[in-house]
Amino acid sequence: MGPSKSLSRRKLLRGGAAALAGGVGVAALAACGEAEVVEKTVTVTVTEVKEVVKEVPVETVVTKEVIKEVPVETIKEVQVEKVVTQEVIREVEVQKVVERVVEKIVEQAAERAPGIDIHNLDSAVNIGLKPWDPKVGGEVSYMTFGNPTNFDPATWGGRTAEPANMFYELLYNYGPGNAILPTLASDLPEVSDDKLSWTVPLRNDVVFHDETPFDADAMIFNFDRFLDEELPRGHVVRDIAGISSVEKVNDFTVRFHTDQPQAFFLKFIAHQHVVFASPKAITEMGAELDRHPVGTGPFKMLEWEDDVKIVGERFDHWAWGPSYLPNQGPAYPDRMRSQIFGFNMTDNAQAFEAGEVDILLNWSFADYKRVSENPKYHVIGFAAPGMGQYMPLHTQLWPLDDLAVRKALLFGVDRRTVTVRANGGTAPTNISNLLVPGTVGRSDAAGQLYTYDPAKGSALLDEAGYALGEDGFRYAPDGRKLEISYPDRGDPVVELFKLDVERSLGIQVNIPKMDEATHREQAQDGAFHTTWIGVAGPNGDVLYDRFHTSFYGRPGRAYSFFEWDGVPATATEGAKIDGLLDSARASFDPDEQRALWEEAELYLMENAVAIPLVHDYLPWLSNPDRIGGVLHLGIDYLPSYGQFYSTQE
Repeated sequence: MGPSKSLSRRKLLRGGAAALAGGVGVAALAACGEAEVVEKTVTVTVTEVKEVVKEVPVETVVTKEVIKEVPVETIKEVQVEKVVTQEVIREVEVQKVVERVVEKIVEQAAERAPGIDIHNLDSAVNIGLKPWDPKVGGEVSYMTFGNPTNFDPATWGGRTAEPANMFYELLYNYGPGNAILPTLASDLPEVSDDKLSWTVPLRNDVVFHDETPFDADAMIFNFDRFLDEELPRGHVVRDIAGISSVEKVNDFTVRFHTDQPQAFFLKFIAHQHVVFASPKAITEMGAELDRHPVGTGPFKMLEWEDDVKIVGERFDHWAWGPSYLPNQGPAYPDRMRSQIFGFNMTDNAQAFEAGEVDILLNWSFADYKRVSENPKYHVIGFAAPGMGQYMPLHTQLWPLDDLAVRKALLFGVDRRTVTVRANGGTAPTNISNLLVPGTVGRSDAAGQLYTYDPAKGSALLDEAGYALGEDGFRYAPDGRKLEISYPDRGDPVVELFKLDVERSLGIQVNIPKMDEATHREQAQDGAFHTTWIGVAGPNGDVLYDRFHTSFYGRPGRAYSFFEWDGVPATATEGAKIDGLLDSARASFDPDEQRALWEEAELYLMENAVAIPLVHDYLPWLSNPDRIGGVLHLGIDYLPSYGQFYSTQE
């Protein structure tokens, strides 16, 4: 009789998907290097015992283990001296293995980009490598890409989440180890036996900026708006899609209901858009809430000058910062300023060097490498699992509705050349997988589908009847020129992509200049053939809001339109990709989840829905002469603003 396949409730709840994945710390760092991870053979003599490698509370373990410690490169022997027929969950110590892998990956990343301080995404990094030495007062400045749409949590879109992180907070956040931990909630939720409801306890000491209480009534008031299909909702619809209703249990407890089991319930409500505004403010202010957010965050709105800056002032009542970070509140700066920049990374880096902002994200290799070589600054690189950098392909827009053309692009694009301005050509290329190495659910079979072979790409186009014309571009038999649109909104890869594709494949690439707001609005309607994006996440569920058909035509970054029937924000009946991704979300078995994600990625790449580019780290430029504290991001790459302080005299 084989091992039992049950999971303890506490194990399931610890970090949601991250806990089920195991080894996520290694996974995140694997994104920044081509490290050779030594495979081990683990010999275990067990009867009626299921092995789960993860640190979890265990109440039923009745075995005694003797573990012989040996170097990582050799076999690790595990002897079970006593075996019983009772079902148990057994812990195996893997920390030494993780440390060795992490050390090797960081070394390789440092060799590629000297001067950049590389870390796992879940780390809290001291800015300037200085000890925690907070001072009250002054101003700290950050930046955001583009003007926010508005600050109503139910309706905002675009890049609003970045500055909104000053004013609003989540029930749960990603903490150390990419575990999902309480913020406005007081503990992890309890899941019902049928896996259709989740009971969430709330903190009883939280107030909104207008000093009204954050309680169960306030939660339900907000969720009624999030679930209201008559409201022109924004990004929040992505994160509450699996929730059907919310009920009040008592003043500080709510219960969420789902139509089907949702193994990733915690992931939904720990995403950047499920934040809460004061019911009193929503009722009394109406549309004014768009410009005057009233949340529970460390700062209150002070000033918003369109396309210039957003300024918050300290909220003195704030005393519920994340328990795993040094400051639980109040914030130290008198003011937090979010300067509104565009996507031109060179302009942004120069603004940073001129002292306009104290800390910012910059993904242009030439610019962040130059800054990193100045001892005055501290450039911090965060690596992440997920989908790395990739280009979605509009599978229903000619000529990309032809699979042969899409496959030609998969074979014909020189990833290293195309991304050289973004990462110096140093990041490992990701040719045939959407998911980067180390992401749970990455398909080995998908990795064998494509190689960099422009001759093969050209041959596919020849066979499909797209002949080269005298001008060097290809034409369809009906005389139409093969051309695709890729708007230039300041991406560092756009011009090199155009040059590479036109030279190697003879497909014309049009790159009209465009601001980010216009691009997002038109891209969600399917106006363009491709763009350049990425997304972090510990496992294959990152595929969901990029390729599930219910996400096409709604605010977000789902641009491939694969298997879509054309009805915005509505799932296509019978879509195979939806079935795979939905089944993974409904399963509480990590082995089944992994298999479903692997099948989904293979299916997507067989249909050439995107061009994977590279897996990389995102660098943050900081000026320790002006800012101190710790930089902690989590999966969503949003700083915890309450952890900064001014170091200016």
